[in-house]
Amino acid sequence: MQIRTYVGIFLGILLIVYVSFLNRLNFDLLVQPFELSSGVSIPLYVALLVVFLAGLLPPVSALLISSLRRDLRQRQERRRSRELGSLDHRFRRATDFHLDGQLSKAAALLDELLAERPEHFATLLRYGQVLRQQGSTEEALEVHRRASVLYPRSVSLLYQLAEDYDAVGEEQVAKEIRNRILRDFPNHGLNVMRRRRDRAMAAGDWAEAMRRHEQIGNRLKETGDDDGLEREQSVSQGLTYQRGVALLEKDRPAEAAVIFRGLLEREPLFVPAGIMLGEAELMLDNPAAALDDWRQGFKRTGSPVFLQRIEDHHIEAEAPAQAIETLRSLIAHTDNDVLLRFFLGRLYYRLEMHDEALKVLEGIGERLDDSPTYHFLLGRIRQRRSDQLGAMARYLTCLKRLGVSSINFSCQVCGNRYPEWSERCADCGSWNAIDLDIRDEQLEPEDLGVVNLPVWGGYDSPEETRREETQADKG
Repeated sequence: MQIRTYVGIFLGILLIVYVSFLNRLNFDLLVQPFELSSGVSIPLYVALLVVFLAGLLPPVSALLISSLRRDLRQRQERRRSRELGSLDHRFRRATDFHLDGQLSKAAALLDELLAERPEHFATLLRYGQVLRQQGSTEEALEVHRRASVLYPRSVSLLYQLAEDYDAVGEEQVAKEIRNRILRDFPNHGLNVMRRRRDRAMAAGDWAEAMRRHEQIGNRLKETGDDDGLEREQSVSQGLTYQRGVALLEKDRPAEAAVIFRGLLEREPLFVPAGIMLGEAELMLDNPAAALDDWRQGFKRTGSPVFLQRIEDHHIEAEAPAQAIETLRSLIAHTDNDVLLRFFLGRLYYRLEMHDEALKVLEGIGERLDDSPTYHFLLGRIRQRRSDQLGAMARYLTCLKRLGVSSINFSCQVCGNRYPEWSERCADCGSWNAIDLDIRDEQLEPEDLGVVNLPVWGGYDSPEETRREETQADKG
């Protein structure tokens, strides 16, 4: 026991002894009769005891009752906290199962949770999603309908209901729900329009994507959101580019060229626009202008994509000498000529001019020694010249440099890799993002004279869209 307990007991004993002493001194007084009425009396000590208890019992009783209530409330809160902690833990487990693709386990756990918390918003929302992904679209629709009655102004639930109606084949109802979001929730309505635009972009429906994009721009102008308009400019540039590509596909190169030139005036570093401008010139039977566009594009950006296109054009035209001359001319007028000399050496190799290829490539060996592709190409050249030992040495060096067997391209945004260049990443939807994968070459882009290019307008992934939707209030 603590010392204050001993002190309390000691003081209690002293009080009892003192009271006993006072009782003995005043015994005769305490037993005197106390008249309650004529002929009715009680001892004085009894009267004093009754008065004492009458004054003490009410506050003591109130204090005891309050203490009992507080203790009961605390016990209930602790029990509820344990129960909620257990429920929240199970909900997190169900969410993990869902994200891991274990839909049956997630559905079973969420069903148990709804039996205990039938009105829990997050559980209802998640359970409907899991059911829809399992193929139980009618059940998913019923769950989200029940949730929408409890939370009638939840935008995220409206999104899910629209998905449910799409899944059961009632596209018109889904469209009406999305239009309601646009009408009743303007800020979230922008998210709906962006989502529709991104779906159209992912499907390659550029006319629909442009229409949705114009709707977004009009809404932002109505609200005076200049920052939002500025952020949408990158997507606007990309969609304008796609409009130009569509014109090329419809054999309207003159109109397409106007669009590509306009894009390059606004952003000179947009590589796809530079490439496609040259293609438009070719369709207009103006190859000299096309080659000039590609040369100027390389001078602006340092992108090897232009060099590749120039080389391919001359090879297709059966004019390899002109390809060699073009590269030599660029080398003569470029300060950082490493990439140009590499392409020239590779072109010589492509044309079976092995001595010339070896001479050019070995001349830049000190600057490209860390490049596995460089050593692989030298190995191929020596192998073609029947220098097997020299070829083996280069291949071994290539392996030591974490080598690759061919030039690779990758998206600078999401990292997706491609065997050939493309104007737009099919994975994240970004324009102007695919370029030579310098990372594999163990070189810095600046070492090759490659300019850091701007990237335009990738669309959101489904998970990002879903996270954005669930930020809406429950209503």
